[in-house]
Amino acid sequence: MDRRFDVVLANTALQNLWMRRVIAFIVDSLILLLVFTVVYAVLAIVLLVPSLVFNFNLLGGLFSGFSIVFGLLIVWGYYTAFEGSISATIGKRFMDLRVRPLYGEMNHTKAFIRSFTKAWIPLFAFLFLLDLLIGFVTKGDPRQRFSDVVAETIVIQR
Repeated sequence: MDRRFDVVLANTALQNLWMRRVIAFIVDSLILLLVFTVVYAVLAIVLLVPSLVFNFNLLGGLFSGFSIVFGLLIVWGYYTAFEGSISATIGKRFMDLRVRPLYGEMNHTKAFIRSFTKAWIPLFAFLFLLDLLIGFVTKGDPRQRFSDVVAETIVIQR
């Protein structure tokens, strides 16, 4: 069996699938960016008002800690909730894609496992690139990233 990358290079249907996945990821990223903007604006206002009224300095470490925790929760929550319940995020629906389990039913555990490397913290961005790279240079189903192999899922066009 050939490496996934070689199979994708030789097959226009798989190239189309991966292009759709990239566009779906961009759409999902824009949606998450909008959510982050709203949540952080509200959080900044909630933290700014007490600091102005009571002369507290809450914006320093507290806000950065919230940013990391909220970032992880929002990203994993988005992918896990949508893929675990309806087998697709908004971006995947827009691009006519869905996540399908290889065995059993699609559930939130499989969705969490496959979305684990998608968080926007620099370490996870590196893990996401590593996830793609390992997926492409190893042998197996060319519709899978490495985290899809671990979660026993594939992304297909509806």
